Amino acid sequence: MFRPLSTFLHEMGHAFFAIGFTSGEVVVRVGKGRGRKFQIGSRLLVELSFGNGWQGHTRFSHDEISWLSRLLILLGGPVATFMVTSLTGLILFTQVLSVWLEVPLISWFCCNALAFFRAIIPMRLKPTDLFPEGPPSDGLQIVNLVLRKK
Repeated sequence: MFRPLSTFLHEMGHAFFAIGFTSGEVVVRVGKGRGRKFQIGSRLLVELSFGNGWQGHTRFSHDEISWLSRLLILLGGPVATFMVTSLTGLILFTQVLSVWLEVPLISWFCCNALAFFRAIIPMRLKPTDLFPEGPPSDGLQIVNLVLRKK
């Protein structure tokens, strides 16, 4: 239930930096199949579908950006997910909560923690229509970017 929202927040972390470092359109896609499209501002298009909510992708022009900008865009998703996980953990471990609030917060915490580790471990993820060979995790993209710079 929480996975599409977790994926959306992760992708918005990438989009935040992509909007700052690029001049073209930034597209955030969450889920698979037909969904809703929302224009946010003049440059951000969000496409949401609840089918396979663990799939997410942020598209932007790579041509005009520096190595450091690309690195920051790649780090934006894991940083956003880490911040959400940390904030949820802080609430869970420092507050006395009722069970009806604690159970969904634990689920939210676990969902984001798994998303964080899935993003930072350098590996190919489960194949999708857009990436038949499996999309590279953010961690794998960062490793490839750093190794190409040297």
